[in-house]
Amino acid sequence: MQKPSLQPVVENCQKLYHPLAARSKPIVMVLAFAYDLTPVMAETKAQLDTPAMRQYRCFKEQYPQYILLFRMGDFYEMFYEDARIASSVLGLALTSRSKGPSAVPLAGIPYHALDKYLVQLIRAGHRVAICEQVEDPKEAKGVVKREVVRLVTPGTLTDETLLDQREGNYLAAVFAKDSDGANSVGIAWVELSSGAFWAMCAPADHAADELVRIRPAEVIFPEGGKFDEPAWRDNLRSMLDTAVTTRAPWAFDAHGACKALNDHFQTTTLEGFGFDGWDESISAAGAIIEYLCETQKSALGHIRQLKKFERSDYMAIDGNTLRCLEIHRTLRTHQRSGSLLACVDKTCTGMGARLLGRWLTFPLI
Repeated sequence: MQKPSLQPVVENCQKLYHPLAARSKPIVMVLAFAYDLTPVMAETKAQLDTPAMRQYRCFKEQYPQYILLFRMGDFYEMFYEDARIASSVLGLALTSRSKGPSAVPLAGIPYHALDKYLVQLIRAGHRVAICEQVEDPKEAKGVVKREVVRLVTPGTLTDETLLDQREGNYLAAVFAKDSDGANSVGIAWVELSSGAFWAMCAPADHAADELVRIRPAEVIFPEGGKFDEPAWRDNLRSMLDTAVTTRAPWAFDAHGACKALNDHFQTTTLEGFGFDGWDESISAAGAIIEYLCETQKSALGHIRQLKKFERSDYMAIDGNTLRCLEIHRTLRTHQRSGSLLACVDKTCTGMGARLLGRWLTFPLI
């Protein structure tokens, strides 16, 4: 005797138990003894195991910490948790690729509106991987070939449409030795759009103050290190509203950092840049180069030198003083408008405005 179809029963269970999906699963499993679930399960599996979805999962495994924008025709599609995040941040309608308890959340944006939505994701502190179709779908044999062509993070923006030309957009790295007696930290920061690159050493208890002066859009530091603590992360976000990214400890290794810098600048030593041997700032600078090589799919030849920043040449201003004097932002609105910088800024170009901001933040003695 052939078992009756369970499709109507499954649909009723889904409607009835959707808020309690975890509890409804055993009920459906019990019903499976009396009804034939094979057609329903086969249909769901077919929807989830298409060549395009297998390709998507392959790219997502490579970039698990990024929101993956997967090009499908005239849209960039997002699935699973990426779709939920995008729906919340961008105000998109959240749909699904299939039905039932195993439904795949789906959200999409038109390809021509990428810049509009990309800037919203970046300002919300997310990192984005853009996966494009690299062959004509009409000529493709099987699934269309795709590749991740851009990795966009808050500290690596270069597109003029995504940047405020009157403010710097810096990627910073912080490194300190793991030993308890270490009282020095290395800080390096780069402005990717212009290629300006600095590095300095500072007392360990001044690390947060120096980052407030630099105002980076993104800060990287070694995973499991002295700065990889919830309290320090929360303090940094409250002061700067910056994105925080952890990297593997080997990226800050002394030998590896020196090699990364020498390979990039095509030198044998860093003495020509004013660095006599290794210090913590070299590890921080090397980690930045390694991070940029991973995230940027283009050459970094415009970063031509590493400048040694001497703290003794500038007046020391702690982060609390900068906030109270409203140098960059007002205390009430946290906006540039109304700050000291906005009042005295009569520059004609974005480059001039950024230079003026550095002068006010790091006044000469």
